[in-house]
Amino acid sequence: MPYTMDSRGYDQLVKTYPKATKILAEGDSWFAYPRRFIAFGESSNIVQILAERKSYVIYSTASIGDEAVTMMTGEQKYGFTKRLSTNETDFVLFSGGGNDIVGKYDFDFFLKPRDSADHWQDCIDLDRLDNKLNQIESVYVELMERVAYYSVNPDVKVIAHNYDFCVPSPQGYELFDVFPIGESWMYPYLHKKNFLDKQEQEDVVKFMLMRFGQRLNLVQSRYQNKLFIADTQGTLGRNHWRNEIHPTPAGFRKISRIIHQQIQFAKR
Repeated sequence: MPYTMDSRGYDQLVKTYPKATKILAEGDSWFAYPRRFIAFGESSNIVQILAERKSYVIYSTASIGDEAVTMMTGEQKYGFTKRLSTNETDFVLFSGGGNDIVGKYDFDFFLKPRDSADHWQDCIDLDRLDNKLNQIESVYVELMERVAYYSVNPDVKVIAHNYDFCVPSPQGYELFDVFPIGESWMYPYLHKKNFLDKQEQEDVVKFMLMRFGQRLNLVQSRYQNKLFIADTQGTLGRNHWRNEIHPTPAGFRKISRIIHQQIQFAKR
């Protein structure tokens, strides 16, 4: 498949597929989630699925667990900027912000005890959530400014997405989809704060992700015709979740189709 995780491999892919659209992908597990048996099984993330199209060659440096803030600071910022400034690309694909919200020491940080108010929405600490969303928004601005300044291709465009409404559950990561490794990402904290009603649990997650999507739209309005947000929220059904925050291969395929359409739209 025409994707790689190193510069030398990317150069070779560009030579092998000279007419393909060249993509630099940076992101989290939605770009890097492993196949069921690591190297075997169905394509299990957005990059793998997009790379099935021979019309794309992709240089991916995505990594499971990465936060958007981390991607644009320190060594990761340096590596991304170097790749951007030394490799010819038509598009930058970016997947970031989800782990900043549902990560350990973050998601629970936004929740007040459910018995602290009558309505679930009043049990979300909006000051803390908005502060985090301010950080994420600034990351996307930083991304766009770096792309504009450092990219080899002055006409490069950025494609991002807004995830989808995860369904809280105890289902965490399972090695080979068989052996449980650790807890899920949101469900334990919801229970700890006494959010026991399933509908309220889903409402909390949807509320946070919708606010995240609104921030992405604000950045998009600032960088029109440069930043394109694939609206993937509301795409997946309950049967499309492999675990609490990662779609099944079929679910990722549905998300990838929307991102592909956004890339084609941005080409016009």
